[in-house]
Amino acid sequence: MPIHHTLIRWRQLQGMNHSRVLIKPFNKRAASEALALNRKNLCILVRLLTGHCGLSRHMFNLKLQDTDLCRLCKEAAETPLHLICSCPALMHKRSTLLGKHIMQPEDAKFLPARKVLLFLKATNACWDI
Repeated sequence: MPIHHTLIRWRQLQGMNHSRVLIKPFNKRAASEALALNRKNLCILVRLLTGHCGLSRHMFNLKLQDTDLCRLCKEAAETPLHLICSCPALMHKRSTLLGKHIMQPEDAKFLPARKVLLFLKATNACWDI
């Protein structure tokens, strides 16, 4: 299937909100960076990019928790996008490690995989991811 057909299908599919926001389709550099990671870090990255990880939103959707609120700020649903882009409790670390206090979701697509992993590990946000 040609790439343009795959891209059209990607845009038409329902759901996959985290993946759509955090993954830039057909990005050779991002794919190379991800494949250079060790197995453990690649697994963490894939879980984060898909939202299928131990964060409150996913656990709530699986009916394993009573709330989807962020355990750090208790202001919004705890999703990978919330932690990477806007959690107020992580503002200082986000600024130090990612260069911005608050990040736009579109900017998150361009973060190197290693930076995202470094940020999440530094924030102790990898709860059973």
